[in-house]
Amino acid sequence: MKNIGKNIGDFIFPALLIISGLLILFYSLFGGQNGFWILGGGLILSVGLFSVAMKLGILSGVIQKALFFVFLPLAFVTAYFAYRSIQAPLEFNQEKTKRYAKVETKLKTIRDWQLAYKSVYRKYASGFDTLITFVNTDSFPVIRALGTVPDTLTEQQAVDLGLVTRDTMLVSVKDSLFKFEGDINDIRFIPPLNTQEFSMESGMVEKGQVMVPVFEVVALNSYIFDGIVPEYYDPKKDLRVGSMTEPSTSGNWE
Repeated sequence: MKNIGKNIGDFIFPALLIISGLLILFYSLFGGQNGFWILGGGLILSVGLFSVAMKLGILSGVIQKALFFVFLPLAFVTAYFAYRSIQAPLEFNQEKTKRYAKVETKLKTIRDWQLAYKSVYRKYASGFDTLITFVNTDSFPVIRALGTVPDTLTEQQAVDLGLVTRDTMLVSVKDSLFKFEGDINDIRFIPPLNTQEFSMESGMVEKGQVMVPVFEVVALNSYIFDGIVPEYYDPKKDLRVGSMTEPSTSGNWE
């Protein structure tokens, strides 16, 4: 009985290797995994089969050792690359979420500044120098209601009755609505590396036989993910706000 138990015990590890190799191969072939998984499953299966052959004495001692010490390290190395082939995209997606959030925040700020610029000049700023100068030094009109609007009336009804008056006042752009953390000139740079500028342009398009102002600000993926190998993203895709063909101020992520 002891010999039977020992013989069974000798084949447990090879059997586990064979089963593991077969499962990995099956998962790789029918689960859409890459070549590292197929190679890893094949190597683990091979190690298991050679281990069985070793236990049965089919292979000579020298061949046994050579095959075992060659295939087993290869199997583990391939298994590591297979693991990284799954883990690396997950890590990239986490980094992508962080970087996109920073870029989207800046694009929303630029949009707010452009809308404020348009409220004064009836067009959008053509470049960052003009826009930053506007935010730093200019003012824009704000209509303020003076008086109290009764709960039973709308503001317009209160104005018509003389209970409320409206006053237009100039408000400093920089000191009122648009609080920007850090150097205001950094708004032009694409985070997180801040080595490339957003692409920005403005103009006019015809909409319903009327010329309307438009603007567009773009950050290419190749700039957003500068320093990362373009394996998991399309360098030609982008994050953008506004449009040069439609009077839209929406972001393409919204």
